[in-house]
Amino acid sequence: MTNTAKGWIAAISVALLWGTEGSLATLPLSVIDAKVLVWLRYVIAFAVLFIVLAVSLFFGPSRTKPRQVFRFSWQNRRDALKLFLCGVVGQGLFSFFSFLSLDYITISENGVIQGLVPIAILLMGTLFYGERFTFTQIGAALIALVGVALLVFSPSSAQQGLSIGHFICLLSVVSFASVTHLRAQLAQQYGGAQTMFYQFGFAALGFFFYLLFDGVNFSNIQLLLHSSDALLCVLVLGTCVSGLGYLVYIYGIERVGVDGSSMALNLIPMSAFLIGTFVFGEQLTVLRVVAMGLIVGGMVTFVRPTPNKQQVVISVNN
Repeated sequence: MTNTAKGWIAAISVALLWGTEGSLATLPLSVIDAKVLVWLRYVIAFAVLFIVLAVSLFFGPSRTKPRQVFRFSWQNRRDALKLFLCGVVGQGLFSFFSFLSLDYITISENGVIQGLVPIAILLMGTLFYGERFTFTQIGAALIALVGVALLVFSPSSAQQGLSIGHFICLLSVVSFASVTHLRAQLAQQYGGAQTMFYQFGFAALGFFFYLLFDGVNFSNIQLLLHSSDALLCVLVLGTCVSGLGYLVYIYGIERVGVDGSSMALNLIPMSAFLIGTFVFGEQLTVLRVVAMGLIVGGMVTFVRPTPNKQQVVISVNN
């Protein structure tokens, strides 16, 4: 099997994996609070990347371009602040709002809105970094938004029409997209794995203090020990979806490029839609199928590379 084929397998696999996030969170959220789930997720992800980075030290020098090692110092205070924002806002709040929205909307609706991240990223780039939409991207974004509207207002939706859950999920997307350019800059300087290691750490630390301030009873975590399925879902969220999933994403980028991996990420809403329909029994109608076709088609067109414009979709997920 060629390296390109392996890269496509990695990119497609991680997209399908990330589409399971909402379904994996459903069972633990019936046992513990969303804030506690976010904290546990990133504690586990931080531990996973710590082990990966520690083990990598015992092997020879990387064949890729060596990256600068980040150290906490006064000279690096700006980068430390960027890592903090990327961790607390881009990871912690992203997950918290996503999990919170599941109280109001379906898994498939959650996955579809999360799939709008590339549009939100370029919108942030337009507002703060001088990037511009192309006419093709504007048309593709409108097509995707029409698909979202059809899905949200379809008669088979859990709560027909807009609800607070849709806005909460949109806040999740905005939280993630708002720091993506910072994350890309840090990844270029320090490497993807090292950057995510510190982001996961800051997310876990930030939500730990949030839990202390909010007065959450940590003894509730013991409830997970009495629900093996819920505990397994938490472990998969932290270990596979966040920790190892990001490393697989990097592997795919190295072999099929950023554009190829970005195209594969359009499978995230499709994965969430299929899981919601066939596993959780969400109603399947012609209107919902048409809506998904518009969304996926619009997003594929949106992230397609153009001759004179490079897409900024670097290290954007989980």
